[in-house]
Amino acid sequence: MGRRPAYGLAGLPFALAVWALVPAAVAQEKPEPVVVPSAEAPPAQAAPAQAPAEPPPVQPALVEPPPAPMEPQPVQPAQVTAPFEQPPEVVEAELLALAPPPRPRLSLAVGMGATRDATGFSGGGHFIPAFFGVGGFGDGLVGFDLGAFSSAASGRFPTTDSPVDRLALDAFAVLRPAARALPGDQRYRMRVLRTLGVELGLGFERDGQVVVSGSRWVIHTGARIEFPLTTGQAGELRLRLAVRRAFGLYTPELSTKTGSNGTISVGDSTELYAALAVVF
Repeated sequence: MGRRPAYGLAGLPFALAVWALVPAAVAQEKPEPVVVPSAEAPPAQAAPAQAPAEPPPVQPALVEPPPAPMEPQPVQPAQVTAPFEQPPEVVEAELLALAPPPRPRLSLAVGMGATRDATGFSGGGHFIPAFFGVGGFGDGLVGFDLGAFSSAASGRFPTTDSPVDRLALDAFAVLRPAARALPGDQRYRMRVLRTLGVELGLGFERDGQVVVSGSRWVIHTGARIEFPLTTGQAGELRLRLAVRRAFGLYTPELSTKTGSNGTISVGDSTELYAALAVVF
């Protein structure tokens, strides 16, 4: 069988494309039918195209204004009740009650004087030099003192007399009746009056000569008055004038060869002295 020519198959696709395009071209060349308008009815006018409806305006969201700041209410000051004012006297008394009690004033006195002593004398009492020292606690209505004194009679008188030397230590209370009289009055006479005092206590006394001696307990009595020489709250210097009288609770007897009967009875004595006293 003989071979067909090759161009026969190659033109097949071209023929198919022409066949598909010819009807479309004929349809485009066909005239459109002319429409004659009718005289009776006007041609209908096409309704104008309506504009698209505008969307309603968007109302802005109502934002409530912030509340107006509240005016601060005026603060009423607290009602402060004025404290009750006490009289100055009451306040001073309360302060004194809270303060610690004051320390009792102390005193030291040293002085010289004489003792009138009849012991060992055939012609009555004689004055014998004496030395005094006193220390005390308290300068008010009542005080407490310790006192010492000594007298030296040996070798001062003729050999026909036999006086004794005395050495005593006393503990006694001092009562000042006018210590609280007019405390605000600082006149000199009132200051002197407030120092006036009386003494009462107990003492121990040693009496003797060179080779013999005895002792006795005595009741101490006395009186004093002081004259301020300086003034001040911290301390004062005073001149003290005082008298001491000791009453023996018993009478010691001393054996000696110079007496009329060889025995000396030790009796009571009275002392007077002046001393410088420091009160602080």
